[in-house]
Amino acid sequence: MNTVSPPALTAEDLAFTYVSGGGLTRADLTLEQGAMAAVEGPSGSGKSTLLALLGLILSPAAGSLRINGTDTCALAESERDLLRQRSIGIVLQDLGLLTFLNAWENVAAAFGPRLARNRTAARALLGDLGIQHLADSPVTELSGGQRQRIAVARAAVKQPALILADEPTSGLDPKNANSVMSSLRSCAERGAAVLLVTHDRAVAETCDQRYVLDEGVLSVAHNSVARKGNALKENLG
Repeated sequence: MNTVSPPALTAEDLAFTYVSGGGLTRADLTLEQGAMAAVEGPSGSGKSTLLALLGLILSPAAGSLRINGTDTCALAESERDLLRQRSIGIVLQDLGLLTFLNAWENVAAAFGPRLARNRTAARALLGDLGIQHLADSPVTELSGGQRQRIAVARAAVKQPALILADEPTSGLDPKNANSVMSSLRSCAERGAAVLLVTHDRAVAETCDQRYVLDEGVLSVAHNSVARKGNALKENLG
């Protein structure tokens, strides 16, 4: 019997308000496995709050959130932590790479401190993303774009259902931005759902789905059309 896989991410009426005010008023979002989505919005619009909710770092004040079919609101805190570790990869804006490790070691660190045990998986993914030649390089010797691609690999190495990226092309020139987006597209082609937040419309337009977050409300971007990886250079370069 054929079974249909659930969406990687389903959020309905998702909301969160900080004690000091602000946050997320409402977000409805469905992201299928293998899809890429972008969320655009100005500073203070709620993008960081949305990522924290989807990454199971914050618990919603209202609404529901399912990751790979699992109702996260019904989980205990320890169960949420385990689901995050197993099913969600996060690319931080400050990357969070360990400067005393080389590239493949940073990727393998996603599994824990026993790096050698996961050397093969880390190096294989770097090869899949076209950066095998960087595997033994100290991250302190890599360019900003190269470090960002290592961060993408670290988020993807556990084959999560969902990858969240916070401004993954911020501060990069068009060539490096294109390389990072190609790496994220490769992650989607491997089966992960990818959601990124960005200020760059050209970056957002390379994604399959586009959303706008304004004053805490998430909505579908006007004139949003599906774009595939072969449009990357057209938009970014």
